[in-house]
Amino acid sequence: MKKVLVIRYGGVGDIITTLPVIKSLKESGYSVVLVSNSRYKGLWKYMALDGFICVDNNSFFLPAFAGENNPDFINFINRFDIVISYTDKEEIFSRTLKRSFRGTIIFHPVSPERIKKHIVEYLLEPVCNLTDKLSITSELKINPLSEKEFFVIHPGSGSTHKNWEKERFLTLYKRLSTNMKGIILLGYAENQQRDFWYKNIAASNIVETESLECLIPYAEKAHFYIGNDSGVSHLFSAAGTPSVVIFGPTSPSIWSPRGKNVKIVYKAERCSPCSIEKMNVCKERSCLNSITVDDVIGGVKEIWKKVYGSKAVDITSQGSYIYLKKERNHTLW
Repeated sequence: MKKVLVIRYGGVGDIITTLPVIKSLKESGYSVVLVSNSRYKGLWKYMALDGFICVDNNSFFLPAFAGENNPDFINFINRFDIVISYTDKEEIFSRTLKRSFRGTIIFHPVSPERIKKHIVEYLLEPVCNLTDKLSITSELKINPLSEKEFFVIHPGSGSTHKNWEKERFLTLYKRLSTNMKGIILLGYAENQQRDFWYKNIAASNIVETESLECLIPYAEKAHFYIGNDSGVSHLFSAAGTPSVVIFGPTSPSIWSPRGKNVKIVYKAERCSPCSIEKMNVCKERSCLNSITVDDVIGGVKEIWKKVYGSKAVDITSQGSYIYLKKERNHTLW
């Protein structure tokens, strides 16, 4: 069995979108070890991996980023037949890798501004020469039989410029939580929103965590998930949670989660999609501001009907609340 070392570090979305690479290699008979950030170590048991190496606190990997010839690093990487590194071949680490490794190295740097196809398809390009059994869907191995208890809203992302307004998320939460429990999920990127949420909803319905592994039980028990273009949205989608994901300045044709039950809410403007530079200075945010609460609720209805087979919809005459009722052991609109 040939052994492949996949080197991919970055945000959680970067890791989740690499899952099809891992799955494609595994289904073709390769042994696969992933090198990534220590923050994701708790997730590797939910992936189809043979091993996980922390790149940021590993005594024999860190010297390679300084260009040092570390015997332990050389001995480790030469246990593999192939290395797929999503790094630029001219950076210091990549040069160290080239000097140290005797097998086949495939460099495939990820430059967001240059990618013109879906990120999963782009990441799979190095795998095409190794196998024709390609998987294009990110999947985490979780318990699909967990009892559903609530819905989850994650109102943030790694960039505030991609976030739908928190006030609209609050309106959405209130409409959906009339007869179904809702959870607001906050991580380190949502520190600026923390006071807003504790002021407006019960603390018992707010979950704060920076541990990605701790998100898995919420993904297992959620009727559905709603979030922005974020790594957390990719995680919930990969876990199989029915997901509604709001896109604004970024292109869903490149960055959208590819789960089995994902609904993208997106209204392209004439300026869509944004470059990173334009996104960071845009004040109008028309691509996000044009998306209404009703638009997102429409996405929830659509994904609910697809997953749970519900056709029962009851809304007050004012359109303020969605009422839920029991039917055939499902909670339905």
